[in-house]
Amino acid sequence: MAKDGDSSNKIADADADTASANSEKTERREIKGGIPYTASPGVFKKALETIITAERPDKFNPNFMETILGIRGGAARAVPPLFKKMQFIGADGTPTPLYSKFKTEGGRSQAAFEALKSAFGELFKRNEYIYRADEGAVKDVLVEITGLKRNDPIIRQMQATFDSIRSFIDSEPSKVNDERHDENSTSLNQSAAEHAGAKLKLGLSYQINIVLPETENIAVFNAIFKSLRENLLR
Repeated sequence: MAKDGDSSNKIADADADTASANSEKTERREIKGGIPYTASPGVFKKALETIITAERPDKFNPNFMETILGIRGGAARAVPPLFKKMQFIGADGTPTPLYSKFKTEGGRSQAAFEALKSAFGELFKRNEYIYRADEGAVKDVLVEITGLKRNDPIIRQMQATFDSIRSFIDSEPSKVNDERHDENSTSLNQSAAEHAGAKLKLGLSYQINIVLPETENIAVFNAIFKSLRENLLR
């Protein structure tokens, strides 16, 4: 019986090693487009839900995730990189104003939209209303960007990650900031063009020296100045 138990353990260990190898192989795949995703979207969604009621930390680190958010294990390691992509935390793990905005009832929907746009910018380049698209349309864009097969597990994980953030958008987001940015850019471009045009304006000037004859006959002077007026000064 002991031999059977040892044999079962060896088989289990072999299966675990195989799964680990497959996981590492998946992680090493180079995916076009830089689309963020996690193999554990449920854990990621839980992180988003729990930071709403949890106290904002000085640093978003593993201790905070495990002790306060109740998120631990290998799946938790994917959360900080995703939060950085979303502009929720800085490079050093410090929560950003967008993180704080997401915690508020009034600002959560807008913060989720801005976070989604930061993390999935490639999708917004192809469709500015992608946050309102159905799952099939989102999947089509993901396939287009990455070049992966439609039924690839990574496509499903990308879509699940996208939907985890999108689920917090419950109202039409404001795009005032984008419009102001466009207006400012247009104004600056016009000013630059006008300034450049002013620099390129050319002007010609010339000087004429007239040697008048020695005469007391006024008619001669009148004839000279009349000719100048009619031929040069018009």
